[in-house]
Amino acid sequence: MSRGADLLTLQRLDERIGSLRAEVTDLEAALSGDAELDRLRSGTAGAQAVVQSEEVAAKQAELRLAEVRRRARQLERRLYDGSVRNPQDLLGMQRELDALQPQIQGLEARLLERMEAAEGADARLGEARAAQGEREEGRRTQEGPRRERLAAARQTLVETETARAAAAAAALPADVRIYERVAVHWRPAVVRLEGHSCGGCHLPLGIREANLARSGGALVQCSKCDRVVVG
Repeated sequence: MSRGADLLTLQRLDERIGSLRAEVTDLEAALSGDAELDRLRSGTAGAQAVVQSEEVAAKQAELRLAEVRRRARQLERRLYDGSVRNPQDLLGMQRELDALQPQIQGLEARLLERMEAAEGADARLGEARAAQGEREEGRRTQEGPRRERLAAARQTLVETETARAAAAAAALPADVRIYERVAVHWRPAVVRLEGHSCGGCHLPLGIREANLARSGGALVQCSKCDRVVVG
C-alpha cells in the first residue's frame, strides 16, 4: 500500500470516528432529556394555571350574581308583601330594585363570558395533555431501541479507534504528522488526483508532482492548499 493510501485509510477511519462520536453524543442527549417534551410539559402546566384562573373568575362571577339576585328578591318580597307601608321607603326600594336589573344583566353576561372562557381553557388543556402524553409515549417506545443503538455505537467506536491506532502505527510517523497538521485546516486533508489537478482546490499540480501522486512512490502535497494528493 502506498504512503498516500495509508493516509486515506487513516482519514476514512477518522471520519468514521467523528460520525460515531456524534451519534453517541446525540443518543446520550436524547436519552438524558427531551427539550420538546419539556416545552410540552411547560405548556400543560401553563394551560392548567389558566383553567384554574378562569374557574376562579367564573365562580366569583357566579357568587356576585347570586348575591345581587338575592337582594333583588328581598326587595321584591318587601315591596309586595305589605310589610312596608311608608311611601318614601317603598319608592326607595323600587329605585334600588330598578338599579339592580341592569347589574343582574351585566353580571349574567360576564358569567357567560367566564364560563365560555373556562370551557375554552379546559379544551386547550386537554389538547396540551394529549400532546404531552403522545410525546411521553413516543419516548417510552424509543428508549429501548435508542439504548441498543447507543451500546452498538459505543462498541463500534472502540473498535474503530483501535483500527485507527493500528493504521497510524502502520504509516510513517512523519506522514501521520503531515496528515494531522493538514487536517486541522482542511477536511478532507487527503484528496484524489483529478486529471492533473488537486481534488481539493482543483488547481493544477506540476507534471512531476502529478506523476509522483499517480505512482504512489512519494507523499505529494498540493503547493496551493497543502492537501495530500493521492493518485
